[in-house]
Amino acid sequence: MTGDPHEWILGLVPRDVPGPLPEPASSAVTIAVATVALGPGPVAWAVRTAQEMTQEIIEKVPEHGGGPAPFATLRSTVEAAVLLALRGLLADLPPEGATMAEQAAPEEAVVSGAEFARRGIRLDRVLRGVRIGHARLHQALSAVVDTLPEPVRLAESRRVSDLLFAYADVHASRLAEEYLAERARWEAGREADRRRVMKDLLAGRPAAEHASLTLGYELVRYHQAFVVAADDRHTGSAELHRCAEDLSRALAPDEWLDLSVVPGQVWAWAGWRSSPAPGHADRARLLRPPPGVRVAAGPVAFGPEGLRRSHLGAREADRVAATAKAGWWCEYTDVRTVCLATADEEQARWYAQDVLGPLLADDERSGELRETLRVYLACERSLRTAAERLHIARNTVTYRVRRAEELLGHPIGDPMELRLALEIARTLDPTGKPAR
Repeated sequence: MTGDPHEWILGLVPRDVPGPLPEPASSAVTIAVATVALGPGPVAWAVRTAQEMTQEIIEKVPEHGGGPAPFATLRSTVEAAVLLALRGLLADLPPEGATMAEQAAPEEAVVSGAEFARRGIRLDRVLRGVRIGHARLHQALSAVVDTLPEPVRLAESRRVSDLLFAYADVHASRLAEEYLAERARWEAGREADRRRVMKDLLAGRPAAEHASLTLGYELVRYHQAFVVAADDRHTGSAELHRCAEDLSRALAPDEWLDLSVVPGQVWAWAGWRSSPAPGHADRARLLRPPPGVRVAAGPVAFGPEGLRRSHLGAREADRVAATAKAGWWCEYTDVRTVCLATADEEQARWYAQDVLGPLLADDERSGELRETLRVYLACERSLRTAAERLHIARNTVTYRVRRAEELLGHPIGDPMELRLALEIARTLDPTGKPAR
């Protein structure tokens, strides 16, 4: 040694173990730069040590394995990180002051971070691999430092620990950064593919060969579609997705899919292998969504065409729920007559005008009379039941029904025709325009 307390790093050589030395796994540029700075001995030590570290990481975090290609990817980033750490230790250069081309994190970390994200390895498992590798490298270097004379040994032991921790921290941060960036890119691409497939399905086009795989949702199922919507289109999608997640937990389907397609809405589907039993949605109705958020449910139907049918039904139910202000939960099966009657708004307006006449006037009093008459007919003309539902006196119901008959110009005739006209008036405003 020449007196430089860090020179021991230049004396590193691979342990004498059976078998040939492994070929380097990192890039030719990484090896060339390290060889110039360290020499062939320390580079060979790093290559052998990195291979052992890689094997230990895969033993303890099996997700990193899976064949020669994943092993090579992991070994490449581990090897590059070891070489970078050795160069930093020799120069006594902390990562925040690094002037190397890699800026304290090897390029291999970028490649492997993206690869780990594409393979679906959880980030916490990726970072556990970094910690395992750091511990193994620290152990290997400590074994060499322990052979140094005092007081160099004590000083180098502390320095190696501090610098290795700093480099491992930077390496982990760079890995995580690229992992999250690739995950975001992958999710965006996957979401675009899912929307494209769903657009074809909802347009009635035949399902693509790998549609279920792309969606992550099996199409050969019984489906029930939902529209989770907000009165305010600026309501964040995260809040709507949370409501959809609550809905999924309450329904407990075999499969679940939700997509953000239009502002202020989340479209969702619950899938079952067999037709759900009556009352399967009872728990969902007990949910308490955020203020201004509503849920519309389509009918249960089977297969790709059933998925489309249920979704269209949910959208129609949402249209009625939004205009009639009928509460936060609305099922298509409860409002399908109104959905059908108001699908053509112009025809619906004409029908309501013909049947209701002056009772369709656009004022608060007429609206009060229409609602009383609607509930009265829905209760099979029971004054007592209608009064209870409306929270008014029985005599008030009697008065309002008589006043409505006066405006109609005749006693109540065909209740079916009148009820339909009243439902149309409730869904559309008196001028025939959508209430929103």
